[in-house]
Amino acid sequence: MTDRLAVTLLQRAALGGILLGLVACAPKGVESKRFFWPPGLVEPKIEYINFYQVDQDVLRGEDRWLEESIFGREKPKFIFSRPQSIVSDGAGRVFVSDIGQARVYIYDLAKREVRKLLQKGQDGLFDFPRPAWGLAVTSNGAVLAALPDAGEIALFGVDETYVRSFGQGHLKRPIGLAVDERQERVYVADSEAHQIVVFDLDGEFFGLWGARGDAKGQFNYPVDVAVDAQGQVYVLDTMNARIQVFDAQGHFLRLFGERGTASGSFMIAKSLAISPQGHIYVTDSLGHKIIVFDRDGQYLLTFGGRAVVTDKVQPGGFYLPEGIDVDRNSSIWVVDSLNRMFHRFQYLDAAYLKDHPILPEQTYLPSSLLPGGGGGAATATPAKP
Repeated sequence: MTDRLAVTLLQRAALGGILLGLVACAPKGVESKRFFWPPGLVEPKIEYINFYQVDQDVLRGEDRWLEESIFGREKPKFIFSRPQSIVSDGAGRVFVSDIGQARVYIYDLAKREVRKLLQKGQDGLFDFPRPAWGLAVTSNGAVLAALPDAGEIALFGVDETYVRSFGQGHLKRPIGLAVDERQERVYVADSEAHQIVVFDLDGEFFGLWGARGDAKGQFNYPVDVAVDAQGQVYVLDTMNARIQVFDAQGHFLRLFGERGTASGSFMIAKSLAISPQGHIYVTDSLGHKIIVFDRDGQYLLTFGGRAVVTDKVQPGGFYLPEGIDVDRNSSIWVVDSLNRMFHRFQYLDAAYLKDHPILPEQTYLPSSLLPGGGGGAATATPAKP
């Protein structure tokens, strides 16, 4: 046996001993706490799942403790400056627009990596250089982004690179958008024009409706739009503190919501999303909460509360929440703007509860949401900058 071979065998034996020692002291049976809304004895409807703040958060859930025990962990990189909007394709990709950095980030939870929407040039790929606001994703994986400063909508292909833009000359300051592939339409909330502008899937102008005012069918800075399974169009009429509902031709159907602090009212609403169950989720940014209605506008539930992240992340706590999306899996994604992160919640439908039954010893109520509570309870600690 040569000296080099002997050294190699000794190194392998030593590493094997280290690994066995680590396996022997590996964490076992860590108690799992779960956070649900509404709290107390009421049947839970929504569960808090996770938060995403740094690049390494895509690795959360992997069994990487052994690797990190040996080689250490790289210093995490904070991703967001001012995150704004969010959309999930339901297959592992979550798109988040950051208007502070003029980028759209992709948290690919399936591939466990973070990327950006890009543009092609003569010298290869580079960052798409314009700030995006509202986002939408099609069933084939294409992405649309509202570009308010440019007055247009950008289309990105399934390869996540820029294809083209449309809407020039028809849009003043587009903020929110929604795609209805069954009707082959793209609905855009043009905030400064106080109207909804409609295009077909090829980006050709189709029509518009609305004008500034507070009458039915009029708007005062609409900021978001969504479409339900019946093709009805829901417009978040922010400065009128209400949601208006229209048919696909723009005919007014009904409205609900009001300004205030009572249950079911808004302070400053910023985004809305419609779930597979037909529930309407609205972020009340100034109220630091999410308000849930049924499709007829009946108030169902509120969850959230003000929480500024320092050392701990409070489940259900927000600091000016902005964008929201509910994907085909009934996962609820919320941008927590001033905490520079996004959160995932889960609607407790039958399919989810079958795979994740609730045990009595798992339920936990964050102390900041208890009567008289002042915060402090947490499910995880964010990375330090």
